[in-house]
Order: sequence, then structure tokens, then C-alpha cells
Amino acid sequence: MSVNPVLDEEYVTVAEAARLFKVSQSTIWRWINQGQLPAYRVGQRGIRLKTGELARLVTPARQGQEKGERMVQKERLRLGPLTARERKQMLAAIEGARRLQAELLSSRSGKPFTPSSDILEELREQRTRDLG
Repeated sequence: MSVNPVLDEEYVTVAEAARLFKVSQSTIWRWINQGQLPAYRVGQRGIRLKTGELARLVTPARQGQEKGERMVQKERLRLGPLTARERKQMLAAIEGARRLQAELLSSRSGKPFTPSSDILEELREQRTRDLG
């Protein structure tokens, strides 16, 4: 058992990491320079990467997120939490949207609008007929 936990970690070189991920060494260096991947100096010239931190780079491509959701999350983090006034405005806007929805449904005798996917499909079929 090692006395120093730093020595218990497994490390690889930039070249080894590039081979593991099947990317170029310049890609690994870019990840290091962008702060996505921590690197550790060993001696004056040696650079090593912790295998555990390399493993954290591997994530699901979508993570169940809708297109653009990641940008929304980044924006949310940048803006910080809402103030009490902003929350009150947001809730009032939601309530206004619900009232409008109820009014529109009422004016249509409770019949909801046709889903846009159905409308698009109908337009595609019409265009196909027109071109044929």
C-alpha cells in the first residue's frame, strides 16, 4: 500500500492517450489546452494524464437531451438563479399562456389544433403529387 495517493493513480502519456481514443496527439493537447483534460508534469519535460480523468471524457453523445438543450443549460448557468421578481413574472407569463390556450380551445369548441407534424406530412404529400 502506497503512502502517497498520487502514486496510486494510473497515468498515461499523451501518445498513449491518443492511441486509446484513436485521435491524434494534437487533439489530446487541444483538450489539455482548453482545460477539458487535466495534465500533470513528471520531471521537467514529462506530461502524464490520469486514466480516471480520461474516462470522464467518454460520455453519451446525446445524454437524452433535445437539440439545443445544452446551450440552454449553459445560458442558465451563466445567468444564475432567478430573482423573486423574475420568478413572479415567469409564473404570471405561464398563467397568461394557459389562459390563452383555454380561450383558443374554447373558441374551437375544445378541439385542439392539428399537430404540426401532420400538417407537414400533408404538405409533403401534396408537393409529391404536384411534382408527379
